[in-house]
Amino acid sequence: MLNKDLIKKNKKINNLQDFLPLKTYEIYSIGETTLVNTIEELITLAKRTYVVTLFPYDDNKLNIHYLQIELIQNQKSIIINVEFFFGHNLLLPQLEEFLSVIFHPSKLIQVWGNINRFRYDINFNLIYSRHAIRNCNFVDIQNDFEIWYNNTFQHNHQNSDQELDFHHTTDTSAQCLCSYHSLTSSTNKNQWSLKNAIEYTFQENFNYSNLHPYQCLAITKLAIIIFEKWDYTKIQDYIKNKSYETKK
Repeated sequence: MLNKDLIKKNKKINNLQDFLPLKTYEIYSIGETTLVNTIEELITLAKRTYVVTLFPYDDNKLNIHYLQIELIQNQKSIIINVEFFFGHNLLLPQLEEFLSVIFHPSKLIQVWGNINRFRYDINFNLIYSRHAIRNCNFVDIQNDFEIWYNNTFQHNHQNSDQELDFHHTTDTSAQCLCSYHSLTSSTNKNQWSLKNAIEYTFQENFNYSNLHPYQCLAITKLAIIIFEKWDYTKIQDYIKNKSYETKK
């Protein structure tokens, strides 16, 4: 079912088009020097938002701890990079209020794997309740994606050699695209990476650091096609139309 000509043409990741979000977006940052008014505006936006996407990042060597948040609006997305700082800061009350709105049971929270990262292993220097986080409505898009992908790109005798050889990879989830290929191991190497999910689904290059705003946007893009039940034909039409628009 995969377009073999297109696969052969895009054997190397460098030949792939860059990642393209499905929505336009704005970027905000919250840190020690952020104005109170800015956080209050974001609190108002968050209260009007039902679906959010989260991407946490911890770099213990550089002592960087942050949470990327995407507020998914009808027309565009709001990307917010929250930097967590240790010690007292005058912004903590506003930051606590902001996160209490994000981690609210009324929200649908999309993440890519490791939901327990939020429920049991929060190291952020804040005073919100862990109990409240455990009651949140998390959706693991990584798990949903595996099911969707295996149902969409099914194996048959005509494409038994349909492996995408974009690069040499140790990600076993990407080495076999057959519908019967089940990932039952709990180890990370046997789960779809966000990078491979984007590259194998949309044939888009996703070489971006964890600090890049595309992390949340990529999760959201995959969530949209899953919830809207895009089929193989719609995915191929999207790829062809995007390629046509790029060449204009």
